[in-house]
Amino acid sequence: MKVTVYEVGPRDGLQYLTHTIDSREKRSLIESLYKAGVANIEEVSFAHPKIIPQMADAEQVFSGKGAGLVMNKRGFDRAMSAGVEKVNIVLSPCETFNMRSFRMTRSELIFHYHSFLNKFPKENVRVYISMAFGSPYSGLFDEETLRNCVRDAKLFGNTVVFSDTVGVGDKSQVRQMARLALKESMIPALHLHHKGDESRPIALVRAGLLAGIKQFDSSIGGLGGCPMVEGSGANLSTETLVRHLDAWGFESGIDENKLDETLRIVRRIKQEPMLAIPTPFA
Repeated sequence: MKVTVYEVGPRDGLQYLTHTIDSREKRSLIESLYKAGVANIEEVSFAHPKIIPQMADAEQVFSGKGAGLVMNKRGFDRAMSAGVEKVNIVLSPCETFNMRSFRMTRSELIFHYHSFLNKFPKENVRVYISMAFGSPYSGLFDEETLRNCVRDAKLFGNTVVFSDTVGVGDKSQVRQMARLALKESMIPALHLHHKGDESRPIALVRAGLLAGIKQFDSSIGGLGGCPMVEGSGANLSTETLVRHLDAWGFESGIDENKLDETLRIVRRIKQEPMLAIPTPFA
């Protein structure tokens, strides 16, 4: 069975690094990922440069093939001017997160998104539900709240990405979210973080596959986290995800050997030695 690995390292990963990365290095990373067979990449963010300085060169970095994150109409306009055809947006059941990230409540954010996405093709939009698995500010969210978030997401896109922003999710939540998305005829996807042990997000990937989820975010070298949330942890690494999918008999279309070449670029960008890649388990 074909499974989509959605790479977020060039955006969600690099934005977390504090030292400035040359635009040419970012483009080199993106091109290396495509050469490795990664077909779906979130390349850049069109956030305000003062908020995410690492993404200030988004127009120069964008390759013309991937997606861009947009936070508001100004970012969307920048993305359209750069030739972006696929965009990602974010909302959350956690109002503290919404206010910190957007200075809007969720209802205000939905109204704002509608002002510029109402005629944009839904098949070209992925909607992230940040903190879907729980929030350090609000705790867990009930099913009705999550269902309303899924219905909000359906206003703008065909794919809803459930984000375990602080690395607290469990298998029962994965099954619940898959059910909520599929009931609304949406494509479910998972974006998983961890706090040093990738066995937990890998177990959630396995649970997702059993629940009918076929899209999973990951970041090359495990780069990233959420700069808006303290203690959000690291992203599930692409190399670990691909190794497990291969071991389980799923097809990702990604060449592991070529990923090793990409990891050398990541090591250069991070300016530190890479950690050993853990052995996959069944």
